[in-house]
Amino acid sequence: MEKMNLKDKTELEIMNGASLNAITAVADDWTALGAIAEALRESGNLDEVQFKTDETVTGEYRNMKLESPLFSAVDIAEDGKIHATFGIRQKTEMELAIEQLQRQQEETNASQEIQDGAIMELAGMVGGEA
Repeated sequence: MEKMNLKDKTELEIMNGASLNAITAVADDWTALGAIAEALRESGNLDEVQFKTDETVTGEYRNMKLESPLFSAVDIAEDGKIHATFGIRQKTEMELAIEQLQRQQEETNASQEIQDGAIMELAGMVGGEA
């Protein structure tokens, strides 16, 4: 059995013969397909992707991005399972740089909030003593 593991340890059953731009996930029903969609769209979940055949790792990738549209094909197999095809690709240098800038901005904002809180607390203490 072929599997695709995401960073959060979500394990997707996939069809044999997958390529990065054409991975076909197998879902038992529509609810399970929805869970697959959520896992694929979860922020950071494609930062580490691993493909396995049985328990043997056949490929490992980092910094991947989901292609659009989410599913390029969805079909119901003879056994009643849902087959949904999607693609992933390596993030570009520009996308990685933007993500790094966003992380730095979030850290700066968090640090500023801490400083602002400390200043307000200090101002309250000074104002309370007068």
